[in-house]
Amino acid sequence: MEAIHDPEHSSVSWVARLVEVLQPVSLRADRLAAMGLFAGLRWPDLEFAADLFNEADVDRGTRMTVQGRPTSGLWLITEGEALVSANARPLRVLGYGDAVGIASLLHGGGSSDTTIALTPIRALAAGPDQFRELIGRPAIRQRLIAATQPTRRRARRPSSRGE
Repeated sequence: MEAIHDPEHSSVSWVARLVEVLQPVSLRADRLAAMGLFAGLRWPDLEFAADLFNEADVDRGTRMTVQGRPTSGLWLITEGEALVSANARPLRVLGYGDAVGIASLLHGGGSSDTTIALTPIRALAAGPDQFRELIGRPAIRQRLIAATQPTRRRARRPSSRGE
């Protein structure tokens, strides 16, 4: 059976876990403020969100979402790239600041696409419980809903040359 990356049970090294614990929420809030999804939010909303995210490492080749299956969490990519595909067709490549898992968590049910880490990924991750807390804040909920709209997608399409 194929493993799906679970941000709540990530195998993060003890050093990364220590840094995460010692890192003030305000530093994570600054990182969120630099990402398009959270840019322009009020500081209290940024700190609230930052407190719910943890650092996560995703290995190259890991399926972060699988089409038709529920998503195990929300990832905000801070380093690395992931390929999004649907019905075995590549759709786009995600990178810094892009989110994985929003639509499935918002609407429940299975993911509309499969997302695979093309490179090792570093991300801010929130599990389903943390996601529910995030959408409890109106300003954050608005951003997450807007991110699922087709016009919101900023990611580049994969090239036909296989780059």
